[in-house]
Amino acid sequence: MRLSALPTRYLVVAVVAVVAALLVAATGASVAVSDPRDAPSNTDPPVRVYVSETLDISNAELTGGGTVGTDQTTFVSVDGDEVFTVNPETADFDGVAPGSYDADSDDDNRADLLVVQPRITEFDVRNERGVDIAGDTVDGNDFEEVRLTAEYNFAEADYLEVTVETPDGLDLAGNRRITTSGGQLTIDTSGADPGTYRISVEGSNIEAGAASTTVTVAGETETATARPTPTERPATATPTATARPTPTATARPTATDRPATATPTDAPTATPSPTTTTTGDGAGFGLVAALGALAGAALVARRGD
Repeated sequence: MRLSALPTRYLVVAVVAVVAALLVAATGASVAVSDPRDAPSNTDPPVRVYVSETLDISNAELTGGGTVGTDQTTFVSVDGDEVFTVNPETADFDGVAPGSYDADSDDDNRADLLVVQPRITEFDVRNERGVDIAGDTVDGNDFEEVRLTAEYNFAEADYLEVTVETPDGLDLAGNRRITTSGGQLTIDTSGADPGTYRISVEGSNIEAGAASTTVTVAGETETATARPTPTERPATATPTATARPTPTATARPTATDRPATATPTDAPTATPSPTTTTTGDGAGFGLVAALGALAGAALVARRGD
């Protein structure tokens, strides 16, 4: 049957279906990925891989013929500035610079791999009323739930893990995930305690594809300002200790005055007594002894004559 023989309405439906299929193939927006891929589905060169991705590229086709294979392979950027070597069955592209790369195992200079920087092109965080609250401080009543929307360029290869982390480190998302680019997810946050909540999305295998923001829930700030009050109590007890040394210091000087009065009175009274007696007795005795000696000498001289 020729297409021209079909009713117009059927032709329109057919055209719309083809266009939709082409859009899906081009963007991958409606492709749901329940698990991160372990090998590229399209092996035609250049095979598209993502920075930080780990996967099996052994079946990737080479522009010079054949496949990458299982032997360790070195890839050189087409412009010659970057080089990296991988085990093809567990190729790790963490830290590899984005760009086109040629495998040195074939005989040409054409790109066999295209290393792409994973990006989350849109990350939207709104409350139940549809208000964008990313990076804002909100009242608890405006944080009953959060609606997350994310668009990303690696939907063909991985999904996004969602985290809504409370100030205490709990995850309210409960291992929820966004599996399609442009997908939306709603997280119940009712009864949220005051504090800052970190909301993030990140690729499960492609960890370089990530985005995050925070939402702060206002709370009882008065409680925090009232806490310094107990620190004032020790200050009122300090003056009591300064009053105690006062009577102790005035009592001690009274005892030190008494020995000072007795000391000078006794010393001069005892000193003159032995001096007078000793001097008088010594002078008289010496004079008598001298006269006796002279008289004795005179008597001896006369007897000799």
